[in-house]
Amino acid sequence: MKKMIRTHGLAILLIFLVSLVLILPQLITKGMVIGSDAVFHYNRFYDAAMQIKEGNFQPFISMYGFQQSGRIVNALYGPLVAYIQGFLVLLSPSWFGYQVLSRLMIFTLSGISMYALLNKAHIRGSLSCAGAIFYLTTFSIQYWTMRQGFSSWGAAILPLCLLPIVDMAEKKDFNWLELGILTALMFQTHVFTSLILILIYLPFFLYALIQTSEKIALIKKSAYSIGIFLLLTLAIWISFYMIYSSNTIADPFINQHMDRSAITRNGRYWLTTPIFLAVLLVGQVLASVLLWKKYSPFMRLCIGTMCFFLILSTNLVPWEKLQGRDILVVDLIQFPFRFFVPVTIFLILLACYTFQRYCQKSLLSIAILTTILAVSVGQVMLKAQDPMHEWNAEKRMIQTGKKHLFVRTEDKTELKNAVHSSDFTTFLKLVEKSTPDYLPIYQQNHKNNYRQYEQHILALNPNFKKYVKNHQLYVEWTGEKIAKVKVPIVKYSRTELSLNGKKLTDKDILLTKIGTITVKQQPGKNVLTVTFKGSKQIIYPIIFSMFSWIIAIYFLFKTKMSERSS
Repeated sequence: MKKMIRTHGLAILLIFLVSLVLILPQLITKGMVIGSDAVFHYNRFYDAAMQIKEGNFQPFISMYGFQQSGRIVNALYGPLVAYIQGFLVLLSPSWFGYQVLSRLMIFTLSGISMYALLNKAHIRGSLSCAGAIFYLTTFSIQYWTMRQGFSSWGAAILPLCLLPIVDMAEKKDFNWLELGILTALMFQTHVFTSLILILIYLPFFLYALIQTSEKIALIKKSAYSIGIFLLLTLAIWISFYMIYSSNTIADPFINQHMDRSAITRNGRYWLTTPIFLAVLLVGQVLASVLLWKKYSPFMRLCIGTMCFFLILSTNLVPWEKLQGRDILVVDLIQFPFRFFVPVTIFLILLACYTFQRYCQKSLLSIAILTTILAVSVGQVMLKAQDPMHEWNAEKRMIQTGKKHLFVRTEDKTELKNAVHSSDFTTFLKLVEKSTPDYLPIYQQNHKNNYRQYEQHILALNPNFKKYVKNHQLYVEWTGEKIAKVKVPIVKYSRTELSLNGKKLTDKDILLTKIGTITVKQQPGKNVLTVTFKGSKQIIYPIIFSMFSWIIAIYFLFKTKMSERSS
């Protein structure tokens, strides 16, 4: 037992040290990477951070982030993880500090997660550690560094969530409590990756169901897992119902050029980050063909699952013909390269298994592994340095297109100072993006939602004073005369508005396509209060769900301890 703890402890320490090495260049150069999704996620994390800091909890509308517009984001996009990220923001001295801290956290988390899966799959300790370190250098995880793509957080815990598939294949059984908790954890983190997780579970579960003689018991366990999953995600389902049942919600970005986002086209960097990943893929595909009969059933299932997602990530699927046809599943996918995340995980698992079984442990094999890891770590460090160098050289300071992005200063020094400022709003006011995800849609017309957001919120927002008090958002302005005025506040069906102490009805409000309001102002000072009907009631399911998490994790821990002692 002590030897096992020492082995695991050393592996975790090495993973942490490599994670530290990866962020050292950024700490030294003070360079920043502002990717395509940075503005969107930084707004939602800031909103969560300020709710925690000021005690003004509002589980639905944004009162601090997104121009304090009252729009809904976090309630529909990983609320639990948003608050965890918000806590990280509070621990950070600036946005630069947050970026460094979040990178350290995701590298360490992904490494430990991959190590746990490899260890569960009977890969020896040193090789599991090597595979874990290699995983955190792949673009599945580096996506957060380079683009602030949030799917990397789903990728970070995906190996951990795959622990039950080992027991499904080897024992024809699984721990239903563990399965329910891990699925709920992924759903709370990244919804799309949770769908991938379920697709992965399916063939392993079916194999276990076919092979076992206890079919009814296995079906019952799956029902228990679904039950615990629903219990742990209860608050999200209630939030979804409250929002979607009475609103038409704008879908997240629908990619009209999905074929360009496959790994066989513009997404090739998923294959070459690091470069040895492509080498491993070719080598493992050949090994799988040659050694198929010698692989265990678990490894064969892994090969089949890897190949399935590999095909989905390429243009072997006719994405060009499927896109733009209003097919819900296709629109949800957005970027086919996201299917390469499970490919990466299974590839590392299979490569480690093949290496362990068919390569002798020698100085040569150790030298090969060390070289692969050193080159991979070096490659991603150099790749991350490019945008940081451009930041410091004041060349291309924001690593994304200018479409729908607004930088409110031409002074690049001011922008630099903003990311190092202890006032987090400085950067959020200097760099704005008109992302319309989850806005309410009231009029079916062909106007661009991005342009509508720019016109009705970004352009008008400087004319109003906004602040938060007693769990409510306040908007103040001075009117010269009685007149109708456009206010950059988004109204959903449950949004409650009061102007100068009078509760507004639907007759008192005019709505734009994206739900921003027009009200009748009075001469002098005007005060609009904004809240969301049901915010207090949702607290009870949230508290219930939190206690359910604590109890479920306690019993899972107790079960695991009993299994190890027996």
